[in-house]
Amino acid sequence: MLRITTFFLCLLLAGAAAGRYKAEGSVVEARKELRRIEAEKVDETHRIQILKAEIAYLENPDRLQKIADARTKLSVTARDQIYSSEQLAASLGGDSERDDEKVHPMSVPSSGALAMAEPSGVRRE
Repeated sequence: MLRITTFFLCLLLAGAAAGRYKAEGSVVEARKELRRIEAEKVDETHRIQILKAEIAYLENPDRLQKIADARTKLSVTARDQIYSSEQLAASLGGDSERDDEKVHPMSVPSSGALAMAEPSGVRRE
């Protein structure tokens, strides 16, 4: 009976040693994977910082203004370019309640006029 018990305990000890060895190998592999992932995280964080800096440069209002000035001929909206909905309909040939009146951009009717906000820093004469 003592031999069977000793044999069983030896098998149990061998199984525990094998399990510990396997667990230790798994921990070593997991640590390697963790170091690799942390290195990738650092690389990605660095790339994100570079991309944010590039976005800040590309969205710089002064840079965009220079490009817009160089490539377009846009100007501030003049007062005579603002039309009401009725004036727009009349200029497109639609039926207007005021067919007999001459439609002029400066004559804005009190009802139905489009509200336009003036950009800051723009003077109206």
